[in-house]
Amino acid sequence: MAGIQKRVRARAVLTFVTGLLGLTLVVPGPASADMPAPNEAGSAAVQPEADLGAAATATATATPMVAVPSSRLAGANRYETAAAISRASFPWGARTAYLARGDLFADAIAAGSLADGPVLLVTSRCGSLPEAVATELGRLDPDRVVALGGSLAVCDETLRVAAEGRTAERLGGADRFATAALIARRAFPEGARTVYLAEHRESADAVAGGTLTDGPVLLVWRGSAVPADATVAAVEALGPDRVVALGGASAVTDQALAAAAAGRTTERVAGANRYETAALIAARAFPDGSDRTYLANGVTMADAVAGGSLSRGPVLLVPPECRVLPEATWRRISSAPPARVTALGGTAAVCTEQLATGARMAVFSPWESAGPGRLHDLVTKTRAVDPLHYVPSDLTPWRTTRHELRPEVDTMLEALFDGAAAAGKSGLYVRSAFRSYEEQQETYDYWVDLVGREEADLISARPGHSEHQLGLAVDLGSRSCDGWDCFDDTPEGRWVVSNAHRYGFIVRYPEGGTRVTGYSYEPWHLRYVGPRAAWMMHVRDRRYWDTYQPVAVADATL
Repeated sequence: MAGIQKRVRARAVLTFVTGLLGLTLVVPGPASADMPAPNEAGSAAVQPEADLGAAATATATATPMVAVPSSRLAGANRYETAAAISRASFPWGARTAYLARGDLFADAIAAGSLADGPVLLVTSRCGSLPEAVATELGRLDPDRVVALGGSLAVCDETLRVAAEGRTAERLGGADRFATAALIARRAFPEGARTVYLAEHRESADAVAGGTLTDGPVLLVWRGSAVPADATVAAVEALGPDRVVALGGASAVTDQALAAAAAGRTTERVAGANRYETAALIAARAFPDGSDRTYLANGVTMADAVAGGSLSRGPVLLVPPECRVLPEATWRRISSAPPARVTALGGTAAVCTEQLATGARMAVFSPWESAGPGRLHDLVTKTRAVDPLHYVPSDLTPWRTTRHELRPEVDTMLEALFDGAAAAGKSGLYVRSAFRSYEEQQETYDYWVDLVGREEADLISARPGHSEHQLGLAVDLGSRSCDGWDCFDDTPEGRWVVSNAHRYGFIVRYPEGGTRVTGYSYEPWHLRYVGPRAAWMMHVRDRRYWDTYQPVAVADATL
């Protein structure tokens, strides 16, 4: 792009008179595939004064919410995180505190059904409590402290130290199956309408199932056998109407489900993977939505195990790789938006981008809520605006200028400008916004006359093929830069390229993308695609609306 612009500047210095001001201005050459012709560029060149003082000149539009509040329950390690979860779950103390081994979760994975107290984690070092756990036990001041599992999991001395004179108990059977059965009977002493089965290893399905309140989770072997003296006996004692497998048939086989049910109604809650299964469990546990949604690492179970005591919403799972949320996870958040999204564990467990994505997926802009309509229109060199002479019926002036945008674009651009100003980048202004078919014809013809058709096609859209005609595109300038091609070298330009997606905008013609888009790099040309699509392009590392647009349309269908 810079090479083209330098050649154009070498060919011509454009001088023109702007309006009634009688100012002679030098316009330093083309900068936008959709950049305005000189008469528009000239008008834009005097517009920064009209844009000065966002608070003074902005229309009375509230800054839009582009994400629900998010938070994190975390400490420096899993023991501190469990204590943080305990404080959130039981802010006024608890009758019971449960202890589980922090490096082996066999005995704790079925503990989500215990509602009278939190699960705190202890180390394998006998007689020693993590400082955070000791402090939290003092705050909780429980009547009793209960170890989960046998003495090899939580030794007697550790239980004694933790109880500190309080009643000390143990829910520990001969193995993890028997321990799960004891937990089930404690959580549902009068029996349960439903019993859930999960695979016995450190099962993500069992942990996610801890938010189900109509019955406990019992464990089965990964195979056809069911522990008769533990799981089958527990099902019989609980007397459920139905027995439900959590996870696919490779985790809980049909034979194991039938054997445990012993003639009762059977069901299965299962997706293609643990993330889908957790989302389906969330829909079963909270069919009408929830106040909270919790995100936990889907591979390392420590934080999710401790999160079983959280009762305000489901636990959804994220992969250990940062950035992208599984589709099942964000679709559950989208279809049942919570008031807050909370990560369980530190950034190594649930990274910042995953938490931010969850928070954004819980909010729809007005256009997204109503159905995206033209928000997701694709306009390219070969795909024209439809109808060809389309003019949006709801154009609104941008601040005190003559530039026009559609209302949601205007609102979100205000938010972007406010964000830039808050970051110390207050030199942004709008150079061009909506342009009609006829205006684009003039613009394109101008550049053809100036640089020839071949180069004009790299820097200007043909009439009917400009996104500006949709009222969804805007060209920005910086007061610290006199031309177009230097925009990305300014503090404002660098901030826009890094942050536009947070406000629903994308850089429509990215650097190095001429082969895909047909246009040269235009860091100043932003296209509004909505907060959700823009954010998902960012976290998926997708640069081109040309290829992403069908994905955005599919994503918008819940």
